Amino acid sequence: MDYTGEFQGNALPLGLAFGMAMDEQAIDHYGKMTEYEKEKVLAESKNVKSKEEMQQLIQKISDGDSIV
Repeated sequence: MDYTGEFQGNALPLGLAFGMAMDEQAIDHYGKMTEYEKEKVLAESKNVKSKEEMQQLIQKISDGDSIV
């Protein structure tokens, strides 16, 4: 099952948006990312194939770990 749930152009995939909505620190770190870093997060989120993988990605963002 694909947990990205893209619904429009460059918008955040649903799984990523909903997951970050539950983690204020992830939202804060994402907001401080450069456009390049955000593009990398979006690209990685499109490869996510499970809820657990999406949670791991969100945790990396929340922890401030580099996605690049």
